[in-house]
Amino acid sequence: MSEYCIELENLTKKFGKFTAVDNFSLKLLPGKVYGIIGPNGAGKSTTMAMIMGSLHPTSGTGNVMGHDLGSKEALQILGYSPEFTSFYDDMSCVEYLWYMGTLSGLSNEEAMEKAISLIKQYELVDHAHKKVAKFSTGMKKKVSLAQAMIHDPKILLLDEPTANLDPTSRMEILNTVRTMVKDRNLTVLISSHVLTELETVIDHVVMINHGKLIMDEEISTAQEKFKQGILVVSCNNNELLFEKLVGKYTVETARDSIRITADDVNNLKKEVVRVIFENDLVLNVLHEEVLSLDLLYKQALEGENGNE
Repeated sequence: MSEYCIELENLTKKFGKFTAVDNFSLKLLPGKVYGIIGPNGAGKSTTMAMIMGSLHPTSGTGNVMGHDLGSKEALQILGYSPEFTSFYDDMSCVEYLWYMGTLSGLSNEEAMEKAISLIKQYELVDHAHKKVAKFSTGMKKKVSLAQAMIHDPKILLLDEPTANLDPTSRMEILNTVRTMVKDRNLTVLISSHVLTELETVIDHVVMINHGKLIMDEEISTAQEKFKQGILVVSCNNNELLFEKLVGKYTVETARDSIRITADDVNNLKKEVVRVIFENDLVLNVLHEEVLSLDLLYKQALEGENGNE
């Protein structure tokens, strides 16, 4: 059996003359959190829908732990929380989760037991018998996550789980995802537009643009690959340090420190230390800035667009 829990080979999805996903290949290892990022219309949601089997690829193949995409066996392994979830107007929270549990193959008793457990876990007890359709957006997202977990899947697909939420609700959802990953050793494929939040959860970045895969890397590897060589430095006289370096490097002020950009960060470190020493300055802070997922995203897209 393959070491990968999801394998996609040359998936293509066309809607008329429009190609939403173009020759897309991806392999996911178990126990990792993958972030799939890209502009609006890049093909992220379409890719997830093909993994779930709700959309059939125009060409290409894929499997979930050896089972064909969309098969009953694959769906038993997958949990899915779409960006937009429709709820039945007349169903309470506990009724909805129970119903989704029975649809996933659980007995009536098992589904109710699991529904109650998830309601407690996601702090929805006070709302268990209220109509889900009248819930706030944040509470609906929690219910959507709960239904994705109702049958104890091994792989979780989350499409924009924090979209249209306030900061507090976004943090609650992300904390829930972190807990699920830690407690259950899940494999997760998650998309989000809020990259500063996404990078706190994922350990692997998948980038898609115009339906094509343009990056598939461990996030630490991608950060190293695209980093510019930025030092953040603070001393007892930042103004003097700025003056000594501004003609040689790109230097900008940032609160109580300065940010210096260079192609060769090691030589930059030596130069900063030399300037500090020769001018009898006291060094307070010197560290290399880690490339944020947001900057990584922008640089990768700029490189991709430059190659078109």
